[in-house]
Amino acid sequence: MEIGPKIIAITGKGGSGKSVTTTLLAKLLSEKYNKKLLLIDADPTHPHLSYMVNLIPEKTIEDVRTEIIEESINRTLEVDKIARNIDYKIYNIVKETKSFGVLSIGQPKIEGCFCPLNNLLRNVIDSISKDYDFILIDCEAGLEQINRKVIRNVDIVLIISDMSVRGIKTASSIKESAQRFTSSRYIGLILNKVKGSFQTLTDHIARLDLQVIGKIPDDEIISQFDLQGKPLIDLPENAQSLASVDSIITKLFSLDY
Repeated sequence: MEIGPKIIAITGKGGSGKSVTTTLLAKLLSEKYNKKLLLIDADPTHPHLSYMVNLIPEKTIEDVRTEIIEESINRTLEVDKIARNIDYKIYNIVKETKSFGVLSIGQPKIEGCFCPLNNLLRNVIDSISKDYDFILIDCEAGLEQINRKVIRNVDIVLIISDMSVRGIKTASSIKESAQRFTSSRYIGLILNKVKGSFQTLTDHIARLDLQVIGKIPDDEIISQFDLQGKPLIDLPENAQSLASVDSIITKLFSLDY
């Protein structure tokens, strides 16, 4: 993998394990490989990532959007100054530790379409990427953010699927959309909660021309952490799932595209 900032979108159907996978990638990339990371919790309806990495921003992108609207209405700042201050406002809401930063999209404060919030997120991704080695985007479930080109300028799309035919079919739809609406140079499938034999799924995967980059086992340690409400960023190094994700990272580093 060539040196430079890499933007990775983690996608999949609801409940497939996107936030878990993002957390495991973040833990290894920051702790083992010493990469400077920004994690974007881009799911406005189920923002679990911040809790899994135990780093919850005080403000969200939606809060910034609301402030901008209020400043425009009240004319406390001129329009050009508001535009110039957007990046500054965004940088100020990134919650950081020595390992990584977290940026949360937040939930819309008024009813209606998520489009304005998604548009701001797209601009944020485009402007902030140069300051990090990797940006991991924990996307909203399904196709919405891909089809609306919210994650158009990503380098890699990782599609997470559980062990179901429906999950694989959803992965295929996501792959087709990602090929059309993003500039990604690699699209890979990660099978999550793997256990036992799954020949039927293997046949579906081959028929749909999906490239499997890794498999994450059904890890009892993750289940125990979930039951106890512990942040997954604190998983012990001997967790099976971490070894599997480390293998995925090795493959990502070796990609030749």
